[in-house]
Amino acid sequence: MKKTIIYLLAGALTMGSISSCSEKFLEIDPEQSVSTNNAITDVNTLQTALNGTYSKLQGSGYYGRSVYVIPELMADNLYLSLRNTGRYLDYHNFIVREQDSFAEDLWNTSYEVVINATRALQGGEALTLNGTQQEEANQMIGEAYTLRALAHFDLTRFFAQPYNFSADAAHEGVPIIATIGEDPIAPARNTVKEDYDLIIADLNKAIGLMSDETANGTLSLNAAKALLARVYLYTEQYELAAETANEVIQSGNYSLLSSENYSDIWSEDYNSEVIFEIVNTIADNAGTNGLGHFFDEAGYADALATEDLYATYADSDVRKSAIERKPKNGAEDNALFVMKFPQGALQDDDVKILRIAEVYLIRAEAYAKTGQETLALEDLNTLAQSRDPEAEPIVATGEALLDRILEERRKELAFEGHRLFDLNRNKMNVNIDQGINVIEESYPNNRFILPIPLSELNANPNILPQNPDY
Repeated sequence: MKKTIIYLLAGALTMGSISSCSEKFLEIDPEQSVSTNNAITDVNTLQTALNGTYSKLQGSGYYGRSVYVIPELMADNLYLSLRNTGRYLDYHNFIVREQDSFAEDLWNTSYEVVINATRALQGGEALTLNGTQQEEANQMIGEAYTLRALAHFDLTRFFAQPYNFSADAAHEGVPIIATIGEDPIAPARNTVKEDYDLIIADLNKAIGLMSDETANGTLSLNAAKALLARVYLYTEQYELAAETANEVIQSGNYSLLSSENYSDIWSEDYNSEVIFEIVNTIADNAGTNGLGHFFDEAGYADALATEDLYATYADSDVRKSAIERKPKNGAEDNALFVMKFPQGALQDDDVKILRIAEVYLIRAEAYAKTGQETLALEDLNTLAQSRDPEAEPIVATGEALLDRILEERRKELAFEGHRLFDLNRNKMNVNIDQGINVIEESYPNNRFILPIPLSELNANPNILPQNPDY
């Protein structure tokens, strides 16, 4: 392994899968490869470094599959078919262990994003530029801050209990990486509060640097704000969550599609509902490791939607079309296939990470939790009636309103990796629906989060303690 890779976590250094995909600093192509000391010398090499960081999001261990699958299987939206390939079986059975390869891949890939983004922003901030080039560099540095915030956020919510688990969020979080020097690192765990403090600081820095106009498939000013609104919601800073979500909605750059055009959200790239998506070209096709192949009838069709989720949709709700009932060959007679990835096994769809629908739901929940129930109902009805024109207006207050918002989040964001986190951060019990059986687990629960991977424990003496019950 080349010297330029010493900035990975100690645990990641032991993994052959990491070394095979990280031979070059920040995934720079061989003909563009430059040494670590002067890897970023101008806006062009900064862009190359940033492109390499974006590419890490595509991996099957990250947004290419696991982030969308794990939180749904460990709750009540997905279950594994009777005929499956064994992928994520321990999540389906709620018996994940510290040796789990999917948790390990998620940990390693997320930290690759953190480290690559940090190197990119440090290199970018060291440049001396003028005029337009400085504006270009500022945008890219802002994107790097946002990418680092996204990866730290995902690590924190997968591997640490939610912010409100302890009164001051002083419980164990994940290691944060804010700077990188010339020596290998073996970081200790930070608290969850420290994790979120850096995530919020990074996003605010990004917002101060970024412009409204960006290329398709890259992070924008509004993408950073949408992610920040989500983070504020997770940290129970509800007034800031509503304020930040409002800025995204009021920007006028995004709009909910009509029920007649709902399928365009998934079939059309860069449509008006999507704030940030990962671009997957033909060259990026992950083949049998892709998200579409995992769900498609022509692929593995490993995971199916639960009957419990399907029953929440009225027949007039267009979101029901994202699930198709039909027999699965050699398995369920009434299988419920996930249709949010329409290219299926043929070609990876662009992965939609931030959507305006979620921003409406963030604002609705934030309003409800700050006593602004009329405003919460306006947002809730705006979304619900755009998906189901025949729906009666929602009228609810108090806990019933909060329950209805979480139900709407379940229906709108199904199969997009939110369900377990929504239940856990709201201190709710979780039903792991296995299709035939249901495992009932109560809050608080040590198993609602993933174990620190065994490879990291073995390689990094500073990472202890392991999460309880693993």
